Amino acid sequence: MLVTGPNMGGKSCYMRQVALIALMTQIGSFVPAEEVEMSILDAIYTRMGAADEIYSGRSTFMVEVSETADIMREATSRSLVILDELGRGTSTHDGVAVAMGALDYFLNTIKCLTIFVTHYLPLTEFEHLYPEAVGNYHMAFLVHEEEEDVDVVTFLYQLTSGSAGQSYGLNVARLAHIPLRIIKKASEKSKGLERFCTMRRKGKAVFHDIFKSKESPTLLMEKLINEKQ
Repeated sequence: MLVTGPNMGGKSCYMRQVALIALMTQIGSFVPAEEVEMSILDAIYTRMGAADEIYSGRSTFMVEVSETADIMREATSRSLVILDELGRGTSTHDGVAVAMGALDYFLNTIKCLTIFVTHYLPLTEFEHLYPEAVGNYHMAFLVHEEEEDVDVVTFLYQLTSGSAGQSYGLNVARLAHIPLRIIKKASEKSKGLERFCTMRRKGKAVFHDIFKSKESPTLLMEKLINEKQ
């Protein structure tokens, strides 16, 4: 399961709930559900939280990957693995790469039950690559727009099929009482960066079409311009 959704939407609570129900089931306890169908697990592994270990000289990211490496060595196909926002302790590109590599390993090598919570939307492509093994889910929410043009999110705390399009981090900044003028400025910057990234993706697609086409580059460019007009 790949779980996305807004900050403070209940993703981590959902993961803890699943881990606790699995543990209670293994010891023969009643669980807080009308019905549960659970296989026998040999272990439950979790990688949650974000904190460094200053006394041992390990950064937040080092703690993340070290704990993930321990799980990779110990987990089997009968294990339950729960990973919470792996890769957030480093740059976006490196974080996405580490998260993708780890998810691919758990999916194709260990082949264990895995719940992977992330804000990295590229990871949701795994559902298209492995439709029989991977499913996208998100914590449901409603988005309202205030007069100040700042998105306000209402959390529904329900797991729903499909991936969430955004993380709505500015909503958390609003809840933390960051001054509104700063949030508005941040919202403008966020939308500008999104437009810039969209333009770059479109530019790469155009270049790819030109490179692959057998037509003259000049004629192809004229055709693309005419289509846009």
